[in-house]
Amino acid sequence: MMMPANYSVIAENEMTYVNGGANFIDAIGAVTAPIWDVTNVKTFSTNIVTLIGNKFIGKLVDGTLGVLFSGNTTWGDVKAAPKKLFSTGNGIGDDIANFLGLTAAAYNLGRVDVDNKASSASIGMTQGDGKTHVVIDGIKI
Repeated sequence: MMMPANYSVIAENEMTYVNGGANFIDAIGAVTAPIWDVTNVKTFSTNIVTLIGNKFIGKLVDGTLGVLFSGNTTWGDVKAAPKKLFSTGNGIGDDIANFLGLTAAAYNLGRVDVDNKASSASIGMTQGDGKTHVVIDGIKI
């Protein structure tokens, strides 16, 4: 069979080189595909949410339960709590990031058990100044 002078038979797997090769995303996918699968992506995503949630957990607890159980709560504090919790005062971008962080913190609270300080508390008695004192976690009562 006669072919034109500028024609050559090339295997299909070599066509990539003729057509210009892979782009950056394809190259990254080719390298990471054997390493990462769906479980790795899920773990990575969960860990990112956990890290963000850990940063915001104190703000979430202080802005909700901390307001209600502070011992000095007024109705004014309760009404002001959502604005204090969700508004940063730095613009809409920071407010959105703050909201996502608080959402990640709430997700963490629903996903794992929290530490219980009562399970590690120690209670004892001391004497020394002629009196007996009850001691809880090293603090005289």
